Amino acid sequence: MNYWRMAFRWGSQGFELWPTCRSKNVAAIGYFGYRMRPIVGDCSEVPVADFDNVWRRKWPENTTARVSLRRFIYEMKPGDIIYAKNGPRIVGRGKVVSEYLYDPAVMDDPDHPHDHYRRVEWNATFRPIPLKLGAEQWTVLPLNDSQLRSLGVAERTATARSRTMEAREGEVYRSEIQFRKRNSALIAAKKMHSDYRCEVCGMHYGERYGDTGRDYIVAHHLKPVGVRTRASVTRLSDIALVCSNCHDMLHRRIPPYSIELLRRLLKRSQRAELGAAEDS
Repeated sequence: MNYWRMAFRWGSQGFELWPTCRSKNVAAIGYFGYRMRPIVGDCSEVPVADFDNVWRRKWPENTTARVSLRRFIYEMKPGDIIYAKNGPRIVGRGKVVSEYLYDPAVMDDPDHPHDHYRRVEWNATFRPIPLKLGAEQWTVLPLNDSQLRSLGVAERTATARSRTMEAREGEVYRSEIQFRKRNSALIAAKKMHSDYRCEVCGMHYGERYGDTGRDYIVAHHLKPVGVRTRASVTRLSDIALVCSNCHDMLHRRIPPYSIELLRRLLKRSQRAELGAAEDS
């Protein structure tokens, strides 16, 4: 099995044919001369020596194009792997699944008619890799061990990065959960007799967010309801009013931090930050 890097441009800086090749599950290549006549036609029955002779007669100055097409027709085999190149990136990987084929209409694009092709199973989950493998002038390039190692490292990195940047969410599932009843009237009474200021950091939603934050604060049970084995009495003094950030921090451990301890931790952090600013 051989590995290849292949570009799918019409001309060195021209129209990109990779999307069409991917959608049609092919790898295609073609070179045309005057009045869009192919330099060489169907080579299914043409020996490689005759191919070289025809090419040298029609387009002797372009050796790289001749070698690229010769590799595609005579050296590439079913089972080989193609890495698709698009500018400075590797954008696709696929397995060759057919012998050499010829069809001037394979691309369904009369303005960009690649005619030599092979059927390819392109990997639908391949992540593009920002990687140049050298020898940019070659349309069809055989990959050596060093280039394959670089590709392997880049593929693993791209896969790991994609796993940390995205995840599947939104599936519907059923779960049995125990809910603990909380007394909304008690919480409302606590808020009514407060100034709606966080008891840890002093933040006031109304001052920070205007009308949107008016009369908003989070109730925190000093004796967590969730760990009670049975119903028990909660008094106004058992409820603290805090902002949502401080509420999250209170519950960063089990059992939760006390209001006093979290307040001390916050002040200590603020003093350290102030000292660092003065030193700088």
